[in-house]
Amino acid sequence: MKHKPHILLIGFHKSLNFDSMTQISFTNCKTGKEAIELIIQDNFDLIITKFQLDDQTAIELNQSAESVKNYYANTAPKKNKLLIITTNLDEEQICKEKKLLFFPDTLNLKSLILKLIELPKEEKRGDKKVAIINFKDLFVRVDNNREFIQTVIEKFFEIRDSRINDIQTPLMNGDFKLAKDAAHKLKGVLANFSMEEARSTIIELEKHILENEQKLSIQKLKQLIADIETARQFYLANLNQFKR
Repeated sequence: MKHKPHILLIGFHKSLNFDSMTQISFTNCKTGKEAIELIIQDNFDLIITKFQLDDQTAIELNQSAESVKNYYANTAPKKNKLLIITTNLDEEQICKEKKLLFFPDTLNLKSLILKLIELPKEEKRGDKKVAIINFKDLFVRVDNNREFIQTVIEKFFEIRDSRINDIQTPLMNGDFKLAKDAAHKLKGVLANFSMEEARSTIIELEKHILENEQKLSIQKLKQLIADIETARQFYLANLNQFKR
């Protein structure tokens, strides 16, 4: 049976509506003390907390959660990932200094949740062999319309530099939100073309962008450019795949 992700929400009003996300189980609590009791009892795929709770800050909550994780390391390991919802630049700066994952409350939290719970399930480079292009998966996706997908792939290779620039330009300017949005769109394109190796790289790139790590993001972007070129060469070497 497929695992149903379990997410703990701390300090939010019950009016926060995630009813449409039926593939995820949510637990709510109000305070940091309640949260720690729940973390001890259960494992959560993701913990989402407001920065300022009724009884403590998210920084203090994180310290307690880390203590719980260390205590249970050898008996019942806790693999909780903490996400702090910030409301101002001061809170964001504190999270950066503490190297904690944060997300401004003005952005789309639902979209981020889906991305974060997907990360642990992604094939990581080195865990197992990732295909450059998975032709079997690709042809199933387009109902075996090989002529159509060949035309679309070739068009993508023609304009790939502009898609990379959509990420690179805002990244160099420190506009992480715009870079993240562009990377997310390109990830969807790579997934549609079953370019698994490049998609694996862009997932890592998104993570660095989300953490506002400019240097690491630029390095990962260079790897992505190389992976897309590898996919192009692989495509050219396998044109026979598109013959019926």
